Amino acid sequence: MTTSFPMFLNRFIWLLLVVMAGGSCKKADDAAAPKTITDYIQENNQLSLLRAAIGHAGLGDALKAANLTIFAPNDAAVQAAGFSSEAAIRALPKEQVKALVLYHVLYAPVSTSAIPSGVNSIETASKGIAFLNKTSGGTIYINQAQITQADISVANGTLHVIDKVLNPSTGSLLTALQGNTSLTLLTAALKRISSSNTTVAGILNNTTSTNTVTLFAPNDAAFQSAGYKDVAAINSANLNTLTNTLLYHVLSGVTFSNQFQTNSYTTLLSGNKVNVTATSNQVAIKGNKNSGFATIKSANMATANGVIHVIDQVLLP
Repeated sequence: MTTSFPMFLNRFIWLLLVVMAGGSCKKADDAAAPKTITDYIQENNQLSLLRAAIGHAGLGDALKAANLTIFAPNDAAVQAAGFSSEAAIRALPKEQVKALVLYHVLYAPVSTSAIPSGVNSIETASKGIAFLNKTSGGTIYINQAQITQADISVANGTLHVIDKVLNPSTGSLLTALQGNTSLTLLTAALKRISSSNTTVAGILNNTTSTNTVTLFAPNDAAFQSAGYKDVAAINSANLNTLTNTLLYHVLSGVTFSNQFQTNSYTTLLSGNKVNVTATSNQVAIKGNKNSGFATIKSANMATANGVIHVIDQVLLP
């Protein structure tokens, strides 16, 4: 028995429709598949430089894992940090970029509603310490960066867009100072007084986020202008004077540069305050016996127990 052509054609069309329907269902399923952090960043044109960093670091698959939070600097933030293009990012060592990206990641989904008021320390995926600050007005910062777009829910966690790239923390305060070649005289001075001052020793060597501090760190040029021309001068200086001077550069708690307000701030030198003038562009600090204001030359060096701001004068109590 033979099949007529019209019947064959009908069967062929029916089969074709079944195949097409199956294909369209697959496409619909694919389109409806939940997006991970990696997928979201891949599709967001405002995060193209972060996308390039993730790709260069080989972290695309890692950021598909469950229960993550990422603080995602937008392209303007990455450019402001000195990485003007994808090529500039790819020119950096892979491990450096990997550490930088992981400092923006938490191994838990964290919504803004779950962040307590005030300053709270957190450990990042890079094992560094970062500081979340929820102000009384509800604005949320992580280190010096503000969350500008919050609580973007994805399949494997939460994404928050931020307006600055975070500078990874560097372990103890002493480790951070020793890694900065413009702070050799301050490092020598702190080491000298720490041998007889347990408060300073504890501040220098603390690798936890307890007893946090903010350090105004005069650079070598500042020490030389104040009469300490070299390490020998530091070691021959009056110990009590040197101790009081350095305690006058330390504030209790963590204050990043964008969190300063024009006000006086209590230092660790008992009964003494420094005066701070803060604008949108600059933070200036004046000691009781300084004739002018010191300015911050390099801000927001995060450490395990606080933050360092490099300044261009020694503050005089």
